[in-house]
Amino acid sequence: MQDANSSENTHGSYEKADPYKYGCIVYMHLANYGATQISLVVGMSLSTVKYIIKRVDETGSPEPRKGSGRPRKIDERTERHLVQIVPFITEEQLHVEYMP
Repeated sequence: MQDANSSENTHGSYEKADPYKYGCIVYMHLANYGATQISLVVGMSLSTVKYIIKRVDETGSPEPRKGSGRPRKIDERTERHLVQIVPFITEEQLHVEYMP
């Protein structure tokens, strides 16, 4: 049994793919190996291999697309600086100090 602080994912087997595995998938696909054979060789699920092959055919790259989220207002350096200068205040302290 895992404790609550464990970082292991128990719902699925997501792990960031190794660039070497991406290369193997592309190479084997170009060499006309089937998705089932590729998944057995690289040790990834069949659906993942099929998705990577589809991505290569559509975009020319096996790498995941960049997220389309909103850009950050502040950079990481500024965020670290703010964390150092702004004191930590709990929600209860905010209610006591700023709510009538």
